[in-house]
Amino acid sequence: MRQAAVAAPNSGLPSLMMPCPACAGRMVYHGRHMIAADIEDTIYACRNCGAELVRTSVRSAKPGKAKPAAAA
Repeated sequence: MRQAAVAAPNSGLPSLMMPCPACAGRMVYHGRHMIAADIEDTIYACRNCGAELVRTSVRSAKPGKAKPAAAA
């Protein structure tokens, strides 16, 4: 028998739980900082030991907004 899904596909629950690299506790979203117009850092912090993990990513263009022109 198949088990029912725990959460609906469009729920507010995170799709991935990250373990803390220091103590294997649960990492939670802590904030987001813009580095440049198209680059941002997302910070996660451990609830147990307070360790932080920073993920740097490129932001995708939002629909309806023009992308900046490349330098010639």
